[in-house]
Amino acid sequence: MPPPPRPTKTGTKPWLKGDVDDLVSLSNLDEAILLEELHCRYDKKKIYTYVGDILVAVNPFEQLPIYTKQHQLKYNDTVKSKETPHIFAMADQAYHNLIRNGKNQCAVISGESGAGKTESAKLLMKHIIHLCHSGSEGEDIEQRIIEVNPLLEAFGNAATRMNHNSSRFGKYTELDFEPNGAVVGAKISQYLLEKSRVVKQNSGENNFHMFYYMFSSPSARALGLTNPKDFPYLSASKKTPPNCAGMYQGVMKALDTVGFSPDEQQSVHAIIASILHLSKITFSEARPDEAQVSSPPAVLSQVANFLGVKGSELSMALTTTSSYTRGELIRKNYTCEKAVTARDAFAKALYGRLFAWIVTQINELLTPSGMDQFSSYLEIGILDIFGFEHFEKNGFEQLCINIANEQLQAFFNEHIFQSELEEYRKEGIDGSNITYKDNQGLLDVFFGRPVGILSLLDEECRFPRATDITLIDKFKDQFSQHPDYTAPRTNEPCFTISHYAGAVKYHSDGFLERNRDELSPDVTKLCIVSSVSVVHNMFSDEEDEKSGAGTMNTARKRAKTVSYQFADSLRVLMSKMKKCMAHFVRCIKPNTNQAANLFVDEFVNRQLKYTGMLETTRIRREGYSFRPTFGEFMERWGILAYAPTASITPTRDTCKCVLEKSNIANWLLGKTKVFLRYWQVEQLDKSIKLFHDYAKVLQKVANGFLVRQMMKRIQMKKEQQVREIKSFLVTLSRVFVRYSEAQNTQNVEDMRRFAAGIKPKPSLPPIPQKSESELKREASVLWWKEKEAPKGAGQKNGDVLPWFHGLITRQESEQLLKPRFVGTFLVRVSENRFGYTLSYRVSDRCRHYIIEQDTRGNYKLHGIPKICTSLNGLIEWFSRHRINKEGDMLREACGQFVNPDTGIEECNYGELLPPPPRGGKRVAMPPPQSNAPPPVRRDSKPPNLVAPVHGQSSDPPLVRRSSKPPIMEAAPPIVRSNKPRF
Repeated sequence: MPPPPRPTKTGTKPWLKGDVDDLVSLSNLDEAILLEELHCRYDKKKIYTYVGDILVAVNPFEQLPIYTKQHQLKYNDTVKSKETPHIFAMADQAYHNLIRNGKNQCAVISGESGAGKTESAKLLMKHIIHLCHSGSEGEDIEQRIIEVNPLLEAFGNAATRMNHNSSRFGKYTELDFEPNGAVVGAKISQYLLEKSRVVKQNSGENNFHMFYYMFSSPSARALGLTNPKDFPYLSASKKTPPNCAGMYQGVMKALDTVGFSPDEQQSVHAIIASILHLSKITFSEARPDEAQVSSPPAVLSQVANFLGVKGSELSMALTTTSSYTRGELIRKNYTCEKAVTARDAFAKALYGRLFAWIVTQINELLTPSGMDQFSSYLEIGILDIFGFEHFEKNGFEQLCINIANEQLQAFFNEHIFQSELEEYRKEGIDGSNITYKDNQGLLDVFFGRPVGILSLLDEECRFPRATDITLIDKFKDQFSQHPDYTAPRTNEPCFTISHYAGAVKYHSDGFLERNRDELSPDVTKLCIVSSVSVVHNMFSDEEDEKSGAGTMNTARKRAKTVSYQFADSLRVLMSKMKKCMAHFVRCIKPNTNQAANLFVDEFVNRQLKYTGMLETTRIRREGYSFRPTFGEFMERWGILAYAPTASITPTRDTCKCVLEKSNIANWLLGKTKVFLRYWQVEQLDKSIKLFHDYAKVLQKVANGFLVRQMMKRIQMKKEQQVREIKSFLVTLSRVFVRYSEAQNTQNVEDMRRFAAGIKPKPSLPPIPQKSESELKREASVLWWKEKEAPKGAGQKNGDVLPWFHGLITRQESEQLLKPRFVGTFLVRVSENRFGYTLSYRVSDRCRHYIIEQDTRGNYKLHGIPKICTSLNGLIEWFSRHRINKEGDMLREACGQFVNPDTGIEECNYGELLPPPPRGGKRVAMPPPQSNAPPPVRRDSKPPNLVAPVHGQSSDPPLVRRSSKPPIMEAAPPIVRSNKPRF
């Protein structure tokens, strides 16, 4: 059965008026009609159009009222042809395919820079979150991704000639779902960051945004950042991004949202500043072929200080290289050209690793603490990557970008065409009528080994005397006979590649320089021992990779080039996407001015050629895009021919019966699968929707019956309760009458006794009412006995740990800790809340931290991220680790109070634990000659907190210690410079 016909008018072509949502349904479709249809729909504010299963989105460059909650409600498990084309429909299709089939999904969003890819990815994610009905948890994940977006744009976007905010990296966002469809977390992967932009930009383009934002930082002057024109890495920029100060504040807010500590934020600033100052390091020849740093010493010192390394070691790492040959260290001097290359490679490595480290921190924010990392979740991936680029002069960056798009087109071909033909062969279906242009031959030109453009480029980078001209000569020798490669007819250093999107001429100027990423091993080792923890962590993976290699022979080891890293990242991305069911969104940029209501036909037509939409349209019309197995087909549509209760074996004959009764034609049956065209699936869904509607009616009737029965029972129960209430009121009335009579009799008796002079018996004294503080104290004691005592809080093997104290006040704890050494601590139970407080002695005072508990019973100090499962574990952790940036640690427990007169230990946790044996626990009295303070009694306030008795001293009690003398009140405070090192 062919697609349903469109209404026509005599002498007119309705598809030229923007009335057709799916262009595949047109009987005649060529380049001119496709362009005119998109133009007409754009003028009508219809920016979305289907081409089979593919969505074409034209950027309107204005806000349209088509993304409201009302629009979201329309795209919820609906048939695609029922509603107008929309990005929400693609999200709806991906989400419900995930739930129904249990197979991971991915959305590939492609297009030119400025075509709206990033905004489309945001809208796609927004609707997926809406569909999964995850409530506040899903909205929280969406909000987190939105909040960190300024951070990713600042470090990963730059102004180009086509877009002032162009993404210069590929972003793959994965949303993780439970099998029931609830979203549980997200992860962002970054691919193909254009690191070469850090050290060199094309004419009219800028470096990454963050470099310019740094000059609006309050610490810019301290970092030596005065004017962007003073730094060679930024001097080529003609203008800076607008509103740098406001954008910088947005980045800082995002850093706070992710959870970067102040020290980490300071380190990020220092690393960015160090990259800029690296560009000011220059070199000269000390001797022939021996480079030395010629820039002012202050520049090198500033970079070394920011990176936490020594200036002399940094200078050596930039001007020499070392290697081991047969266990012997050999150091070789760089030429000035090599030193500049090493410096630029260092700058690119710093920025690339910083960006990867930031993405890692963001993923920790997007992964909830309760998410099991070992569980398998369903995933929907959203790929937002730079589109095909074709400028007047195309260089190394354009080659890498276009290779990535060529690989994505191959993925598209494989997903749509090649896999379809392979399936035909397996199922015994004739697919000879399906033809398409396969770009695998061109990919072999790029990725072939040992002879391929990228491998030859790497090989040429290893020769010290190689030039861009020799590179072009090698390309010509190897690929001049290939149909997709065109050699230059002149001596111009260039070559032309016939991409799927059209022929592009590449100029080889700077190919070798930009491909080299020769990060010196000496630079890596230097960063590993950096005193800045962020720098150390960024480069520590190198140490892990090489830890097993030893130092026997490193002379032949080569650094990974940019093209090698690029190809490896692309391979990882493709392997991940090939495991998913793909959905494609092609974004179109209507004009180069980013203006609304402007559709430039020539500019759009060039993009339509790039996307291969005409080829796609032809293949989708000719092929069978949906191929369910017999079992999947019968499970979904078997009800069209068989009763719901019937037990039917899914076979070729049963599937044929269903297809014949559904009144569709031109389907095919293979050995194990049914082959359907894309519009036939929609017709089957429309047919089965009738059964779904009938089921809803039956559910409505059954639910109505059940509710009526429930209401009947409720009414009977209500009537029974009314009767009981009436009976109770009658009984109450009788009791009241009897009580009134007895009261009257008592009143008469009282009057008689009063007249006779008989005095009434004295009343009992009133029961004293407990104060609010006493009630809170009792509640805290009860909480501790019921909740904390079973967990062994403050106890070990049935004994109370010396740092555990009962319900004492802040003042009492400070009096106990005041004569003690720095680091003496105790934990007390709070009187005013259910919880604990940690108190410890520092040089000039006492500090107090509230110990918080979450709903899972975990413990943490307020404001400190470390979480422990027990109170004892928390104290043990901070006995071995610092609490804060001041270096506070818990060193010695504050023991219990010992009465100096009786030598008996008196503890105030007796109200929490069973009382000690009669007479208390005896401890040895301190030697008379020792001035060590005795332990402190807890079941009453220490003597120094009450008025002194006549004849007794009012000095604070001494606290027992074994050896160290106490720190008296007059002792000088420990300042930062002479604070003990731990």
